[in-house]
Amino acid sequence: MPQKKSPSPTPVYSRIRIPQHYQWQPVISRLVSRYGVTVNITAAMLKERENYGWFDLQLQGNSEHISNGLLYLQNLGVDLMHLGSAENVQHNVDSQPFPHSCQEVAPLPTATEIPASQGYSGQSYRLRLQIWILKDYYQTPVIFDLVSRYGITVNIITALLPANQQDDGWFVLDLWGRPQQLFSSFNYLKTLELPLWLDASFLPTNFI
Repeated sequence: MPQKKSPSPTPVYSRIRIPQHYQWQPVISRLVSRYGVTVNITAAMLKERENYGWFDLQLQGNSEHISNGLLYLQNLGVDLMHLGSAENVQHNVDSQPFPHSCQEVAPLPTATEIPASQGYSGQSYRLRLQIWILKDYYQTPVIFDLVSRYGITVNIITALLPANQQDDGWFVLDLWGRPQQLFSSFNYLKTLELPLWLDASFLPTNFI
């Protein structure tokens, strides 16, 4: 007889509040890379120069991994504001405009491969993206996929995802990795057909 599949672990929902001095640290990216937790951000408010930012997270995976990840957040001084089901999460978030500016950003590179260069060997680069999250993509763990599939580090600089999930949201992200990793992550984002812009001021020389 065929074996029964184990039921998927019940997701854990948590609202975390991140103090300003940790807002430039890839806290959520580390939950994925260090603790093997599947993370989806279902709501967020993070502004530069604010005392605190917050994220509503859906966490899935081995219960021990989730516990270790939450302990990591607590040890950082990140407040766990809520644990429970999705229905109990507060739906209050102020709107603010998407920070895209035509003078500061450039379209994504269209080259089919990154030029091979001895200077790229083992070297990590930072790129900054502004990405619009359409409301139909709120259940797509975009940042988790970037970290788990391509091995890059993702830091969230600013964010707005309305908790009611009836409106579009956005992230400004710093991506860290080798050129081929970054280019592969761009290809993934383009397959999602989400509007996004690349900040040209963060492009390494001869990247395109």
